[in-house]
Amino acid sequence: MTSSVRITEVIDRAPVSRFQWRVIAICLALAFADGFNVLSIGYAIPSLANSYGVPPADFSIVVMAALVGEILSNFLIAPLADRYGRKRIMGLGILVFGLAALPSFFATSVLALAVCRFVAGLGIGAAVPNGFALGNEYSPSRLKATTVTVLSSGTAVGGLVVGLIASRVVPMHGGEALLLVAGIVPLTILVGTWRWLPESVEFLAKAGRTTKVASILDKIDTRTPHSADTEYLLPPQPVGARVAALFVRGRATLTVLIWSMMFFALFGSYFVLSWLATILTDNGVQDSAALLATSLATLGGIVGALVLGVAMDRTRIGVAAAVLGPLATIASVSLLASISTGGGSTVAVGALCFTLGFGAIGLAAALTSVAAQAYPTAVRATGIGWAFGVSRMGGLFAPALGGALLATSMASSTVLLLSAIPAAIAGVLVVCFAVTLRRRKGSGGPVDVESSSASVLVSG
Repeated sequence: MTSSVRITEVIDRAPVSRFQWRVIAICLALAFADGFNVLSIGYAIPSLANSYGVPPADFSIVVMAALVGEILSNFLIAPLADRYGRKRIMGLGILVFGLAALPSFFATSVLALAVCRFVAGLGIGAAVPNGFALGNEYSPSRLKATTVTVLSSGTAVGGLVVGLIASRVVPMHGGEALLLVAGIVPLTILVGTWRWLPESVEFLAKAGRTTKVASILDKIDTRTPHSADTEYLLPPQPVGARVAALFVRGRATLTVLIWSMMFFALFGSYFVLSWLATILTDNGVQDSAALLATSLATLGGIVGALVLGVAMDRTRIGVAAAVLGPLATIASVSLLASISTGGGSTVAVGALCFTLGFGAIGLAAALTSVAAQAYPTAVRATGIGWAFGVSRMGGLFAPALGGALLATSMASSTVLLLSAIPAAIAGVLVVCFAVTLRRRKGSGGPVDVESSSASVLVSG
């Protein structure tokens, strides 16, 4: 008689193994490469403008091309992993990313560089969402939010590191050399980690590859042997990997809430942080202090992602703990606008920028964990890919809006205060999402999360 085992129960009851930590570390390295590459262009633009003989403003098309490529890939390519496997799509994405980023070193025009960045965006847009999905699937329910927010913080760490490298590489070798480094990093990660990156165990079970499933579960739970003859059970799975599956079986409301939360969270983050150094210098803060404050905001985002992720995992209010992010953002911009116009001290400005990053960047990172847990295996890459794509549309439009407002001669302190609006909207949406989950769980209605994750999102 064939026995049956639920994969999620095996992962939940066993201590986190070295095998799982290795998977999470590889996914973290991919997130790091994403942040490293995306933010490298910002540090390279001044040097590239001199090399190309064009104004720095002309490079806006380069920045937008990378984001558009990533958004299109989030929508169209990343979801293919639900059909063909996480590892295959991640490998293809990283390869395209690296091979497209390397020619950036040889580009001699803004248009050529924009094309390279667009194709690189297509590659990373396929790889990163599936890295988040894989990290989520190999984490026990008690650590899922923490794991995904750690992965999200990897992007911010990549941004910090590329800034440190840029300060040495760009003055000596130019912006082209930095873009070359930003292409080599992901290829190095691919070559160094491909052997140890497993396929999604849930995807393998869905495909009927029970021998491989048993082998992976033996590495996760070393106390219990697993057999290829066992029936490995998954929660009820939607058919196919269609976007329509995100809106059936009671998922429509939560899908719309997830998209809206992530859109406004990233919109608010990009809106203020893209222009933070400019706003501070406009209000009399010295250039060096403004750059330091911006770096502190990024550091605050890393801390915020970790704190909010742990709070969502470990507190009784679950996902509602993420509302701390908008509250920190609103308080920070209000105080920062007040003291910057009044000539506040450098220490106070730096502390408030750290808190601003804690709330704005931390919230955007923490909400990624919600998207990673909200869908069953068969549509998880589709769900995460579309959530990423929608949120990055906020990241695409927000800097342009901030720049347009500053161009109207609006007081920069007023622009800073306006950034509280998307933060407040995101906070309201977080509360609505948490209330909706709690009501559905209490009424026994359909909940848009796997049974092993539902209680974590709802009640910690």
